Amino acid sequence: MTEQASFTQDMDKFIEAVLYIGERSENDPHFGVSKLTRLLYYSDCAVYMLLGRPITGATYLHFPHGPYPENWYQARMIMEQSGAITVLRDSHAQGYHRYGLLTNRPANREMLAAEEMEEMDAQMERFADYSAAAIEDYSQYEAAWLATEDGQPMSYDLAGWTAPPLSQNSIRHVKEIAKRRAAAGAPADPVGSAGSG
Repeated sequence: MTEQASFTQDMDKFIEAVLYIGERSENDPHFGVSKLTRLLYYSDCAVYMLLGRPITGATYLHFPHGPYPENWYQARMIMEQSGAITVLRDSHAQGYHRYGLLTNRPANREMLAAEEMEEMDAQMERFADYSAAAIEDYSQYEAAWLATEDGQPMSYDLAGWTAPPLSQNSIRHVKEIAKRRAAAGAPADPVGSAGSG
């Protein structure tokens, strides 16, 4: 399989994926920018595991609250300026902000393959009852998140490797695997290595 570093983000396809998820999530009471970015991540990972390449080619970074697309703000600006989306800011008394997202046009489905839309649908169904905080908690048991530090890119080669709460020894082991595979340019083998450590 192709290494993540060789993917180039397709901004047009990224925007259509945002619009597809956004329009199909309009009745989800938990939907907002945070949940959207996690759904994009899981959709890209699912398609990568299925087809050997992600939908959008986006690089996802390890952020304290889970995976986040590296070029999100650039994409958001493009979408807002074109009128494709409206981002709403909701301030809470506890001092945090929640960002909602409304789509103002349907996604151009001709830009998305049938398998890509099926996987996005599957991820929306999988996380239908999850809040953004619940997906955040879920993502932090994944090897791609555990193998990286804040601000570092999360490798698609570790997509699908999940575990129950891991010991520090297991986390070190996953980080060692990620470093070795990145250095060797080898694809991941979740079946062969998932139970190690």
